[in-house]
Amino acid sequence: MRLVILGLDCLGPEVLDPASRSFMPRLAALRQQGLGGVLQSVLPPITVPAWSCMLTGRDPGELGLYGFKNRSSPSRPELVRANARWMRSPRLWEELDSARRPTITVGMPLTSPVAPLRAGHLVCGFEGALDGPSPWWPETLGEDFDELKDYRFDIQEFRHAALEEAADLAAQMTLGRFRLFRRLLRERPWELATLHEIAPDRMHHLFWRDHDPQHPRHQPGSPFADAIVDYYRLLDQAVGELVDELPPETAVLVASDHGATAMHGAVCLNEILLESGLLRLRRSPEQPHRLSPQEVDWQHTRAWAAGGYFGRIFLNLRGREREGTVPRSDAPALLRELRDLFGELELGDGRVLHNRVVSPGEIYRRVRGIPPDLMIFFAGERWRAVSTVGHRRRWMEGNDQGVDHANHSRDGIFALRVPGREPNPWTRASLLDIAPTLRPLLRLPADPSLQGHDLLNDLRRAA
Repeated sequence: MRLVILGLDCLGPEVLDPASRSFMPRLAALRQQGLGGVLQSVLPPITVPAWSCMLTGRDPGELGLYGFKNRSSPSRPELVRANARWMRSPRLWEELDSARRPTITVGMPLTSPVAPLRAGHLVCGFEGALDGPSPWWPETLGEDFDELKDYRFDIQEFRHAALEEAADLAAQMTLGRFRLFRRLLRERPWELATLHEIAPDRMHHLFWRDHDPQHPRHQPGSPFADAIVDYYRLLDQAVGELVDELPPETAVLVASDHGATAMHGAVCLNEILLESGLLRLRRSPEQPHRLSPQEVDWQHTRAWAAGGYFGRIFLNLRGREREGTVPRSDAPALLRELRDLFGELELGDGRVLHNRVVSPGEIYRRVRGIPPDLMIFFAGERWRAVSTVGHRRRWMEGNDQGVDHANHSRDGIFALRVPGREPNPWTRASLLDIAPTLRPLLRLPADPSLQGHDLLNDLRRAA
């Protein structure tokens, strides 16, 4: 049996609701033909690490990936962008390739710099070409496929793009990616073919305020009110056309890594640490800017933070950090102080955010790499975090990186159609269930070390 995986970044359960079937009928039909429903993401529910977690069955702690950026060394307090070399476990197509079984992979995150494959074809993810010789493998792929001449990996600097242009680019990018993928399926051998499309995520961040009437900054009558729904229709048609071309014996999985929710605002993490005296700078910032390690007075700093879709707190721990000041014996008390500080956070205008504050060891089976000491998920993921300094306030309305109206929610979707299997009721699954479910379909041995479940096997037992 061959398997196609269509990864649609940031799609939430609302696209499978009965009310949504008018603009995503093909996806709804696929769900009704098999097994599917809500797919709960990992923490943090973001593209990196979620797709790698899905296709390995490992949680972020096991992979040592805690976000798009991670610490590479205790001697460097800043975070650096993760890439393909950070992967500690093989993803499904990499397992097949090690056995010289043919695969096609297009757009999956953390695939650049591109590594040579034994039997596969790969076009790297939205990160584009990094420091490798080519963004695809084999390197001659661009000579054989005209679709790669104007291929778009992502919408560059999408948060600063003109909105109308960004919507057009998202549509062009999706159509181009699916067109390339369909041709690869026709002209190259494969047992597993995987596609990832980042455009839904970009559309949500740019247009969720216009799309969602419940958004606190919703603008009725916006010229972009239908931008997301129009994109959904285009995406649904692309999915349907691809599925129609597949041989009938092909299994199909459509999945997302997380969903979207209205972003209500952003918490200024380092401003709060400055206010509490846990972080000290050499001089007071004159305007908002990214915190640099050179401006931190490390001798009088006990903690610092990194922002994003969630907050990360790092202790300036003696013996771990280059200029650590906090004795290990003081760390438990300091962590309790930080949990109290961020657990129920007063914004200063009468509002209080109730937040989830955890250590990596509380939510992951194993903690690898250089994890944060605390992770903070603000108000059910409706608030993000910023680490810039100079705001002189505890919160801000938007994102310090540019236009952004959506944060990531934990609930994504999945729809799995397997030839010969009867449709099943709507269900709820974990993102970590996907790899154990797909391994038997790909004739890969069961891996008892995975924490997820084979959803199809569970159904057989229930029957």
